[in-house]
Order: sequence, then structure tokens, then C-alpha cells
Amino acid sequence: MAILKVARMGHPVLREKCEPIDPEKITGPEVQRLIRDMFETMVEYNGVGLAAPQVHQAVRLVIAGGEVDEQGRTQFRVLINPVITVLDNDDRLGMYEGCLSVPGMRGWVERPASVRIEALNEKGEKLDFTLEGFPAVVIQHECDHLDGVLYVDRIEDTTKFAYEEEAERYLDIAGEDLEDEDPGD
Repeated sequence: MAILKVARMGHPVLREKCEPIDPEKITGPEVQRLIRDMFETMVEYNGVGLAAPQVHQAVRLVIAGGEVDEQGRTQFRVLINPVITVLDNDDRLGMYEGCLSVPGMRGWVERPASVRIEALNEKGEKLDFTLEGFPAVVIQHECDHLDGVLYVDRIEDTTKFAYEEEAERYLDIAGEDLEDEDPGD
């Protein structure tokens, strides 16, 4: 296993529409090595998800977390050739997103709060499930990478795009500007 170099915003691989992975090759050594290396890279950089183009591979593969099991551990899913269907576009969830490919920055993005995902897993088995809340946001963020979309493309209010340090200091995690609050509260 290896920790891979992460492509940063500006690298052309992050703007490519990725190619599907042949289902017959999923259990082969090349794809399995990529999955292991991506997982190790994601863990090394404290990510909750990683898409193949972020490690210079223009294929439709993501690892995404966000779901927590009964023991409080984050669960990760390998999704190959994922297709996302928005379940209710009016029910939206906003949060400050970050990205390993846009290091040191955070931006306010609103996304659908519930989605259905159809994909293949690391064994080539069909998956079909729904997610809500934070895990749904993580999946959408990672799958955007497969179409050459970065979270910065989805920021509507650029006053809510900042370096992490300033975002932590001046912007509330819920998205409210701290400077708007009464300091006596």
C-alpha cells in the first residue's frame, strides 16, 4: 500500500469527466491496489472521502464516509461507477465543506439532504441504498469529482469562502457569521 499524491485545484485531472471502470476488472490487482492506496491516502490526510481523480486517476471510483456505527466508528464505502439520484431537491442541507484538493479552505455549500446511490462495491457487487444528512453530503461531494466539479463551483455566496483558520475564527459551523452575533451573548 502507498500514500498517493493528492491533486490540487488547478490540476487538469480534477476537471475531467472520469471513465467508468469495467466491472470485470474490479477484483483485479490494479483496481484493488488503487482502492487500498486511496483508503490509506484518505486516512493519512484525515479525509472523510476521496475520489480517484484526486489521486490522478480519471476513473469513477470514490471512497466515502460520514456514517457512524454503534461503536462510534466512521464507516466508509467503496463506490465504483456510482449514480446518484436526488430524492427531494427542496430539502437541502448546507455546511462548510473542505477538500483535500483545495487545502486550507472552507466554503458554504447547500446540497440535497437525501439521495439514492446505485453503484458497485469493491467486490463488484451491486449496491442500492439511500443516505440522508452529512453522509449524503459527503457522497455528493465525492461523486462531483467524477464529473470534474469541485465544491468551490457550488459556492453561491463567496463571502462564505475562507481559509480554514479564518473560517474557524469568524464563521460559525452552522453557517452564521460570528460577527453578526452580539458579543455580550
